[in-house]
Amino acid sequence: MNPILSLLFKIRGFVMRIIKPRSSYSLVPMSEVFGFDRGLPIDRYYIEKFLEKNKKVIKGYCLEVHDSAYTKRFGEDRVTKFDALDIDTDNKLANIYADLAKAENIPDNTYDTLIITHTIGLIPEHEKAVANLYRILKPGGHLLLTASTMGPFIENGSGFWRYTTKSIPYLLGKHFSEKSIKTEAYGNVLTGQAFWAGLATQDLSKEELDYKDSRFPIIVTAICKK
Repeated sequence: MNPILSLLFKIRGFVMRIIKPRSSYSLVPMSEVFGFDRGLPIDRYYIEKFLEKNKKVIKGYCLEVHDSAYTKRFGEDRVTKFDALDIDTDNKLANIYADLAKAENIPDNTYDTLIITHTIGLIPEHEKAVANLYRILKPGGHLLLTASTMGPFIENGSGFWRYTTKSIPYLLGKHFSEKSIKTEAYGNVLTGQAFWAGLATQDLSKEELDYKDSRFPIIVTAICKK
């Protein structure tokens, strides 16, 4: 770790112990909605950094999950056509309704770019979902995928899986060539603790957010070419 950053973390911890005695620590998070009510969730900060870094491959005919916000934001004028997919038919921001583990209604070799953010871990049969992502992607097209390594359990939610920089390429490698898969981890021990506590991006400094420690990631990302 950078010596200056290490010193800052130590000073921060020391100050927090002085101004916040143990008896005042909370047993519940500051936000029950991942920090959305405080600002931009920390995992979203990393998702957006990944998409900004790889935005040049977002082009042509694109598919995104839930809505087309990231497609429009990062694809800019390179995108010629786009769809939004969701399993929830009540979501009017989507125009295709399908379970990615099935998705028979989407033809083979349709999309130039797939933007699949924090979705794969919600699908019980995630291997079938990856097979379909490969199937509907055009040859030469790119999959941009993000997955959670940590996060609260939502009792009525649909979270099934958490991933690592080893499990994501293993899962994707069942269809994409190993050489085409590039993975990266975002986060560190401080931002991980903040995410658990329900803090948002606005509660931390840019230096704290941007420090990477592969031992303590919040998200894992992958870019693959078919």
